[in-house]
Amino acid sequence: MAGRSRIKMAGLTNKDQGSIAVVQADSDDVAGLAKLARVDIATLNLFNFLAPPAAAYEFDRIYSNEQWQKKCNWLRHCVSSLEADIIGFQEVFSVDELKALMLELGYPHFAVVDEPGCEDYVCRAPVVAIASRLPLLEVVAVEPDPAALAAMDLKADFRFGRRVLRATVNLNDWGMLDIYVLHFKSQRPLFEPEALGDMQAAPRLLAHRALGSFASSARRGFEAMLLYQAMIMRRDETAHPMVIMGDFNSGLDAAEFRGFWLGADAIHGNDKQAAGLGGLSEQAFANAISHFTLKDASVLFLEGQLFDRQSGGHHGTDSTEDLSWARRPTHYLGSRGSLLDHILLSQDFDGALAPARGRVCHFSVFDEHLRSPKYERDSESSDHAALVVGLELL
Repeated sequence: MAGRSRIKMAGLTNKDQGSIAVVQADSDDVAGLAKLARVDIATLNLFNFLAPPAAAYEFDRIYSNEQWQKKCNWLRHCVSSLEADIIGFQEVFSVDELKALMLELGYPHFAVVDEPGCEDYVCRAPVVAIASRLPLLEVVAVEPDPAALAAMDLKADFRFGRRVLRATVNLNDWGMLDIYVLHFKSQRPLFEPEALGDMQAAPRLLAHRALGSFASSARRGFEAMLLYQAMIMRRDETAHPMVIMGDFNSGLDAAEFRGFWLGADAIHGNDKQAAGLGGLSEQAFANAISHFTLKDASVLFLEGQLFDRQSGGHHGTDSTEDLSWARRPTHYLGSRGSLLDHILLSQDFDGALAPARGRVCHFSVFDEHLRSPKYERDSESSDHAALVVGLELL
């Protein structure tokens, strides 16, 4: 089974805490939960959430006190607009400051699974975090499975570039929900041009772009599939429904993420026989495989909207005339937009399946600061949109 690493609820200053830990919610907190009909879950890349006088990546990239207050005020506005019960964050440097701000906003439960990497006052390795109105029963860092590393011919000390957080939430009588918060490698080349040695400038730049970008894609692919393998093992053990969210740094149609969508038709009949599953009917085998496949929350929302329009039903779903916004870019580099942030769900939330345990009743993209920014409010915001999904619990 994938390993688990010890954490603190914030700070992470003790490096000798051991290898396994569980964050337990008070039993009174769990017992006091009212029956839930819906839970809203969001993800947001904060873009260098780092309080002064520390610097992000470069020695001179330091917020002034005024800029920092504007960034915190923007986050207050964003979180209030999202109205989410649980929020996953990326690019967190100032852990204690984020924890305090989220407590102020009504999120008493907060966790990280790593500490930011800083040298002197320059920080270059942010972490992910989770804030919740609901108690977090367990929070662990997901680690690659050693057997999978060996099978993929990777070094035994291979680790996620940014540690992936898994939190388990008790949704009262509905049951447990596993939430994964991730931040995969960016699309920037994995290494500098100088690593290619003695070449002329122009061909070295071309080779650097080709090799470096491929290396970044490969890194994302290794991390994505090692995470998926750990998720499969966890789901096989617990059967918990899953939410996977964060900054994937690529579109979901990228080759490195294709494993998320594999179905029974991708498995050769000989492999099925060798695994001792030859006696299963095609439908039974398809059901066994689909138990572990993932769905894009925005697609499930759009499919639900289309079904409601065609059937004349509503089912508590937020209606809208134009659904194209659900696939809008979540990040802009100049005028070029990319859909980099995603929320994925296990098939428990596919309302087209019977029996589904939930359905996507809402999906929204918070991107006003990207599409029509107001300087006073948005000048120190984020370069990413926030996503929020509403899950109706059946």
